Amino acid sequence: MTPLPPLGSEERIGHQRIGEALLTDDGRVTDTPQAKTIAIQALAGRMRSSTHALVLASMGLVVGNDMAAHLGNDRYVLVPHDERYPSRGADVLHLDELEAADPRHAPERSVRMDTEQADTLIRMIAVSELMGSWAYGSNNNVRVLALQQAAQEEFGLTGVLDWQVDGKTRFAVGLELDYNRDVLRDFLRTQYEMTQAILAARGVTEVLAYRALSWPEGAEQPTWAAANNVGATVEARQRPLASWSADRRVVADWLEQRRGNGVILAARQPARDILSLPTTGMGYLGQKEWVALPGEHRATLDGVVSHPAPSAAQQTAAAAVSLGAPVFADADATNDLAAVPVQASAETGPRWRPLPITTQPLVPADPLDSRILRILDGQEEAPSWWPQDDSGYAIARRDLDFLGISPVQIKWMLTGEAPMGMTPELYQQFGTEMLAALQADGIEPSQVDLRLKGTGAGFFSGIHKTLPREEDLAGNPLAAQRLREWFGDDQHRPLRRPYDAMWRLGLEPEPSDFDLDINSTAIVRAARAHWRAHHTNRYPGDFMGGHGYLDKQTVLGTLPSLADWASRWEAKLGRPLSLGIFESAGPFDATQLGRALSSHFKDTDWIIHRPDTPMAWRTPRSRITEPAQSPASSRPSSAAARSRSTTTLRGPGQDRPAAPGTEQVPHLRRGPGPERGRRPRA
Repeated sequence: MTPLPPLGSEERIGHQRIGEALLTDDGRVTDTPQAKTIAIQALAGRMRSSTHALVLASMGLVVGNDMAAHLGNDRYVLVPHDERYPSRGADVLHLDELEAADPRHAPERSVRMDTEQADTLIRMIAVSELMGSWAYGSNNNVRVLALQQAAQEEFGLTGVLDWQVDGKTRFAVGLELDYNRDVLRDFLRTQYEMTQAILAARGVTEVLAYRALSWPEGAEQPTWAAANNVGATVEARQRPLASWSADRRVVADWLEQRRGNGVILAARQPARDILSLPTTGMGYLGQKEWVALPGEHRATLDGVVSHPAPSAAQQTAAAAVSLGAPVFADADATNDLAAVPVQASAETGPRWRPLPITTQPLVPADPLDSRILRILDGQEEAPSWWPQDDSGYAIARRDLDFLGISPVQIKWMLTGEAPMGMTPELYQQFGTEMLAALQADGIEPSQVDLRLKGTGAGFFSGIHKTLPREEDLAGNPLAAQRLREWFGDDQHRPLRRPYDAMWRLGLEPEPSDFDLDINSTAIVRAARAHWRAHHTNRYPGDFMGGHGYLDKQTVLGTLPSLADWASRWEAKLGRPLSLGIFESAGPFDATQLGRALSSHFKDTDWIIHRPDTPMAWRTPRSRITEPAQSPASSRPSSAAARSRSTTTLRGPGQDRPAAPGTEQVPHLRRGPGPERGRRPRA
């Protein structure tokens, strides 16, 4: 590495002038909003990702599924929050919601969603939201941690500084990548291509950059920082993406405001390592910074500072924001996104004690009851409407015995009278009280669509959750023993997780929850106002969880009556309730992007209530699409007779065939089938 010129030398001053000219386009860009507008417009126009994919990748305070769902619909308009900087966000309004007295709703200020202008505006808003994750911090929110990993993958980076996070954050980052890896890589690659074109046009081959690093007093530091050897060339491993400044004074002033120990690094960075400028993407003009890839990780230790730690009273909220920490020792470094072995859960304690449902056994004399019993005992092959996972595995008697589930629950689920974990009587009360709670919070029945998802509605989990096998439980002998008690040596097992399976195996501390989708733009708007009033210091991307459902604490604060209802029913049913709040368009339809994993509205959903089917729990829908057969007409095949868990086998991921419109069981109508592709909530 070529030695750096001395501090204050003409060469250093010259490099700073070159950097500042590069950052400001020779003085034509004078402030941060101007730079961001240029970058956002350029990225929105050049990124290859579809608008729908961009929306999914940028879900947050100002981007929701309504933008994607209503794009192209001439009955909706976009009303920007800021006329001067429309990329800061926009409301999605139906024409009936426009008010003549509101100047923001004037025709010249709103954008019809069936126009090319609407598509452009949505792309700009989405790009702005993605850029905001970096502006909030380079390692302290899930989206930016996913961007770091995407950069490592996109540019084939090695030897980068690892970042250790807890299991919950690791899972959330992995989910972000599962959904949005291609968009995030496109976002980074497009910035890089635009930046490299500018550097090449200017003939810039190298820049001199500065970076400040600080550690709280007593925290672990890399050995090169603790040595205090100013002027030495050090191997300072960097994250895949890092901010560097053209002005040493900027980083020195920042470091003076920190408490603990800190250093200033200086480096000659080749042009090929510069990812983005303020006018091409991430990078804050106010601090004269660009974002760089790590290159060879070599830098000069250009300064060292040390400040005593402040008292507790001097700590700020911002100082406590952290997701993980760097891993300095190579021997101890771990991949923070790597899969981890399945572990045993903690003791469940007395809180979760699922409601026992054993008082109503099936009656062999009843035709439907008789058929259910025959299917469970392997005396008849499972019909298409029987609960099965995507491998074709159908539930059998041994499964219910191990899971402690009464066959009557399967009947109620099939007939639509009650989901798993409830009786029909409780289900009626459940729905009635939920609507009443929403009304108490100011949400009218006409403004909400309520659905039950997950294993409570279909017995098996979606394709994102696999039932562990013995090899996955090498470090958990108790769970492995329970798995053997369930299946013995039989390798014919479910691919997906049955209802309560992980809890019964001791792998999760909670039984299966009631997974509720509450779809209401009215709720999201109220929650947005609540967030802005109470969470000014939080990362805005957390508002909608990254995938369109509201932050849990925001839900509880916005809907106190619903929160109280949920608490009471958790105690009554002995199971957690998961409240997923979405806009009225519902969860994002990922099938538009070619994804198998999607939880968008489906005809087979378990509908609790919706405006055009109010209080649907009063008219249960059955999924049984053929009459109960007599014993004589349902003799099992020889193969079925030899198996206790008879199934109709299909390849993994292959959907069951659509049920024919045959005669139905009297008084029962076709209803929701099992939910597939359900994504977990953060």
